Amino acid sequence: MLGRILLCLILIPLVELVLLDQLHQRTSLLTTVVVVLITGIVGVNLARRQGLQVWHNIHKQTAAGKVPSQEILGGVMILLAGAFLITPGLLTDGVGFSLLIPGVRRRLGSYLADWFRRKTVTTFQASTFSSNTYPTDEPSVEEAPSVRVVVPPEDEEQSGASPNLN
Repeated sequence: MLGRILLCLILIPLVELVLLDQLHQRTSLLTTVVVVLITGIVGVNLARRQGLQVWHNIHKQTAAGKVPSQEILGGVMILLAGAFLITPGLLTDGVGFSLLIPGVRRRLGSYLADWFRRKTVTTFQASTFSSNTYPTDEPSVEEAPSVRVVVPPEDEEQSGASPNLN
């Protein structure tokens, strides 16, 4: 995981430099600077406007007694879009603008929720207090055997499959 992050932190700026250099060679330095500035300004304003709209939707959902999980996920993606749009470059601007499209956010949010459900494994650890150590200051804790519970995806729960207990 750390290797992938480092690879992205090295490759993305290199790709951005190559793309900006290509734009500069095909147009001019002024055009390249103007494109970077305009995409940054327009993108940040769009992200701010959509972020405020999501903020109001979160408040409405909360006032109605609902959990605004989809709105929060959309807000996080809009925040990421703003970060991508502030970063100078054509690749990050493309990713940032695509995250501002509601349909892309919904699909990505659905994919991320499914991915998280598949990766979620909950482990419970039970402990008991030993009665033979009293009246000392601290009771000793005897470890009980671990019980691992794998939470199946929603579609398996609805089909009547029982949870996997080890």
